[in-house]
This record gives sequence, structure tokens and C-alpha cells, in this order.
Amino acid sequence: MNEMLEEQPAPRSRGRLKLWVLIVIAAAPLVIAAIMYFGHIGVPSGTTNHGTLMLPPLQAEDWKLRDIQQTDPGFIQYDGKSKWVMLVVGSGECSTRCEEALYLTRQVNVALGKEIDRVTRLLLVPENVPGLEQALTGHESLVRLKFARDEYEGLQQALKEYDIGLQGYDILLMDPLGNIMMHYSSTHTGKDILEDLKRLLKVSKIG
Repeated sequence: MNEMLEEQPAPRSRGRLKLWVLIVIAAAPLVIAAIMYFGHIGVPSGTTNHGTLMLPPLQAEDWKLRDIQQTDPGFIQYDGKSKWVMLVVGSGECSTRCEEALYLTRQVNVALGKEIDRVTRLLLVPENVPGLEQALTGHESLVRLKFARDEYEGLQQALKEYDIGLQGYDILLMDPLGNIMMHYSSTHTGKDILEDLKRLLKVSKIG
């Protein structure tokens, strides 16, 4: 009897293993494609990425972002797939850099043309950010999510593992599976983000 009780967890362990295998299989094509494209493997030597590619990607679930990507109608395409997400990560007053980041992500989204349904925008900021309400004029489609100070600092620490120094209102790119995989600082232009995003959309089969 005791032996039977000890053997019961095995099916659950196998179930979890199968789940992780499915996740890896789903994510593998995009990760491999990104490595090939941005690592110049089997593509023209003149091709390069502008943002910082994060491999392995940072998991959005660690920052409470995956749920909104899977459930909010604004984050789901017409075919039911999750969208790519441009994340603007805010900290402190919404001044020049904040306004620039909001403007750049909006212009990139518009410039995608027929691919616009595959990408959306999300602003992560603390409550009561000075100047934010005025800056949000004209950004009605932008979704805002509360991001506490300790969460911002935790993300900052996580990005240090990639040699990335996160500054207020930097931009991160998240794929439809909840992988945060690209970082853009104030030195990057809208054209930089647009070119990288177009390449990723071209090779992506997941969203």
C-alpha cells in the first residue's frame, strides 16, 4: 500500500514535463530564427539589429505581464493569437524622454501598416506620475498598467544580467509567448525599433 502511494506523483511529474516540452517546442522556432537573423547566420552580412537582443529572453510572467497579453482584447489579434508588445517602462516624472518614448512607439505602430494588428503598446508606470496625464493625450489606444517601484527595481536588476542598464522610459519588446527579448534606450530612434520589429515579424510564426 505504501509503495502505491509513493508512486502516485509520477503521472503529475510526467504531465509537467510534457507541458515544458510543448512550451520549448513552441518557442524554439522564434528563438532560433532570432539567433540566425541577428547573429548573421545564413542571412546577408549587412543585416544587423539595433536594439540589444536578450538571450535567453526574460520571462514576462515574472513581471505579471503574461496574463494581460493573453486575456485583454487589445492584446489579442483577430485570429486569436497574442500580439507582440512594445513596453514603455516608466519611472519618475513624465518629461521629455517619457513623451519621446510614447511618441516613438505610436509612430512605429502606425508605420507597420498592414502588420499593425500584430503589435500593441503597454505603459508600465507607478501611480501619480507627474506630467503623465497631459502626455497621454493622443495615446488613447495605449494600455497603462501600474508598476510599483520595487517591481521596476527588480526588472532593473534582472536586466543587469544582460549588461543592460535600464533607465526611466526605456522600451522593451515582448513576443507573443511572453518573452521579453529586445531593449531600446534613449539612443535608439523610431526607425531602429521599426526595422528590428519588421524583421522579427517576418521570421515569426507565433504571432
